Amino acid sequence: MSRIFDALKQTENPIVRMIESEQEGEMVVSELPLAPPQVFSAPDPLPGPSVDQQFALAAEQPAAEHYRTVEIRAKAGMPVLPFDDTDRRTAESYRILRTNILHHPAKPKVFSITSAGPGEGKTTSAINLAGALALKEDSHVLLVDADLRRGCVAEMLGVNRTPGLAEVLSGQCRVEEAIIQTENLANLYVLPAGESQANPAELLDSASWRALIRDLREQFEFVVVDTTPVGIVADNQLVQAVCDGTIMVVRPDFTDRRAYSTAMQYVTKGKFLGVLLNCVEDWLLWQTRDYYGYGKK
Repeated sequence: MSRIFDALKQTENPIVRMIESEQEGEMVVSELPLAPPQVFSAPDPLPGPSVDQQFALAAEQPAAEHYRTVEIRAKAGMPVLPFDDTDRRTAESYRILRTNILHHPAKPKVFSITSAGPGEGKTTSAINLAGALALKEDSHVLLVDADLRRGCVAEMLGVNRTPGLAEVLSGQCRVEEAIIQTENLANLYVLPAGESQANPAELLDSASWRALIRDLREQFEFVVVDTTPVGIVADNQLVQAVCDGTIMVVRPDFTDRRAYSTAMQYVTKGKFLGVLLNCVEDWLLWQTRDYYGYGKK
């Protein structure tokens, strides 16, 4: 286990309200800068029926006026939103990732975070990337938990799982009733996974899902989608279809190389943004002793 994860477990993050728990949280992300390996063109607006009224959002009004505000109550030791200046390496790594996305030639606005298998840190990565983007002034960012099978965004942030995406797509509630604005980071919004009564693939392979994403593109500056691992179920490809790009999370001491190679075959051509390395130990060419004190007064 990396030294950064050990350090995070000992540090309370004032951005979130910590709740003591004996359960160990998901691994900390300590990624190298993300460099987009290819240039892609954002897709044209997706064809489909007119937008359903249940997804209609009043785009002329600020997003904050539409949604209820909820306080993030993450469990103690959960490595989420490390932007309190106590773990500068992790926080700065996410800012580097944010900068690479903001300066990507194709200007991706909706992108998915995935991995070759479970346990590699994709959900932690999605939460923290969304948080880094939300630090920018006047930048409304939505984190969508589209892993309708084993999604844990709500659990990690200490908010209610329902109502969520599953209820919205099945017509049980309006999207305005499911999205929450986080009290701790005013520009960060969350759409939990909800509880799916139908097969998740059927919900994501629907006009309702495509219409919802079209609306969210208009409402938010960025939409970060946490989705299932690649190639295991059909859900991931249905999410990729409505996204501008995909980021693959890889854990050097955990990811199976053959599984990763197979997973890459399922990433839609032209939408691969890059690889995010998770749980990277300090090494010879990564100098951290005094670097993150640079420029501070």
